[in-house]
Amino acid sequence: MADPAHGLPGRIAVVGGIESLVLDGRRLWFGFDFTSDQVLSPLIDDAGAMARYAAQHMRQRTGAHDEHYWAQLVQAAVESSDLVSRDEQRTFTTQTLEAGDAGSAHGHLLYLLDAATEEPAHSGPDRTRTGSREPATQTGPTGLRPDEATPDDEDGTLRRQGAVQARTAVGNWSLLFTPYARSTQTG
Repeated sequence: MADPAHGLPGRIAVVGGIESLVLDGRRLWFGFDFTSDQVLSPLIDDAGAMARYAAQHMRQRTGAHDEHYWAQLVQAAVESSDLVSRDEQRTFTTQTLEAGDAGSAHGHLLYLLDAATEEPAHSGPDRTRTGSREPATQTGPTGLRPDEATPDDEDGTLRRQGAVQARTAVGNWSLLFTPYARSTQTG
């Protein structure tokens, strides 16, 4: 799915952790910088490849680490998340995204959309994250934490914003956002 040899431009050697989500029943891992609220890797569907990617392109506060170290963080990301409090908030299906219905994962989806774009649409003082393994306190483009479900506004502004950002997603993040963007064209 993703070539671990190539890092995302501008997001190499950045301090971050490992997160995961499920799309259509398939676990996908990604690197995440909790300080700047940015994804640090493409979506990677193989645990070993994610550990290799992190060893090559990511850092922890203590510096660079080997694949074994990162493999432990990859495994931990299956069971827990520092971004959301409930597992269903990081589980998506193409069908529900195409229908424009991410359910309780809607807020997290919008947050990830913001974090996975070339130029984050929202960067201000409310985007605060002090480091990994702390409760989720940052806010996304809607001004809400990613673990809060956010219904679309009356005129569909958030869905249109999602469509625009899906076109500027880094790496292969369009896998997650393109179905949602398609829903804005029919919704």
